[in-house]
Amino acid sequence: MLLSNRWHTEEVRNGIQVLFFALVALNLTLGSLVLLQTRSSNNWKIQQLPDKTLVRLAVHFKSDVPLFAEICKPRGPGPFPSVVLVHGGFVGPNESTQALCQTWAQAGYLVALPHLRGQGRSQGRAEICGKEGSDVRQLADGLPRVGGTAQRAYVGISLGACVALSAARNDPQAKGVAFLLGATDFEAMMERLERYGRTEAYQRWQELIGASPQACPACYRQRSPLTWAHEVAAPLLLIAAGNDPIVSPLQYCALARVREASGRSIRRVALSREGRLWTAPLTKERACLGSFAGLGQFTQDHLVLYPDLEHTTTPAIWQLVNQALVTWLKH
Repeated sequence: MLLSNRWHTEEVRNGIQVLFFALVALNLTLGSLVLLQTRSSNNWKIQQLPDKTLVRLAVHFKSDVPLFAEICKPRGPGPFPSVVLVHGGFVGPNESTQALCQTWAQAGYLVALPHLRGQGRSQGRAEICGKEGSDVRQLADGLPRVGGTAQRAYVGISLGACVALSAARNDPQAKGVAFLLGATDFEAMMERLERYGRTEAYQRWQELIGASPQACPACYRQRSPLTWAHEVAAPLLLIAAGNDPIVSPLQYCALARVREASGRSIRRVALSREGRLWTAPLTKERACLGSFAGLGQFTQDHLVLYPDLEHTTTPAIWQLVNQALVTWLKH
């Protein structure tokens, strides 16, 4: 399913504008016209987008800068279980995250897909797990006004993993957080980028954060979930790659220890590419996982390591996330 960030409506001649907007208000269809509804709620501007199978909304809202989010949800009155899906990268949601938005809506969820500040259709400047967390939390708090439940789960991918976890800090409505393949220690990540000659990536991260790790170590530590993950009461599903040279499994083992120090119980799991229990010894940095077993109840923290992850593992990962969402939101 290839989706687009853009939508188009037919131009309406001046002579039928009044009739057109009256029909929109009545939610009727006039010939082949595509109807686009716009309404405001507090500082939200909500537009309904054309879709034959789902309800899709465009939401403009404001923090200290104007922000944007897409919403996919089933037809009907709701309320529907709320999922906040936080994209990775530096350019906003891609086709894969937009496809997930629709897939999960078809499964019965209301899915909010924020464009992080400075990316996609949101304004401001990317802050690398800075104000993005409060932006996403603000969006999540508003989901009941568009047909979602107050309780929600957060799912974050890559850079979005840190943002999703940050949004769940001290959030009494968070029922779970899926943290997928993101850094938990930005200082350690920068050290790896430098070690492996990833100069362009190193410089991009340094520019966005505003200083090098040597010049401002606090700039990196304050963004690191190792510093504040104890503030998240919801259970976590941590998905780690054992063969990622930049984000080492050591980062995830460190986060597991932080959670355990705050009184959480962590279930450690190692799975094959296909999602079956890993049977070979864990070597090198992967060995930090220690003893591991199969999956447990997702009401408990899970650290799931794929020692040999590749692109064919993607379906198994999403199956795991789907199981967690059912436990967190539909159990």
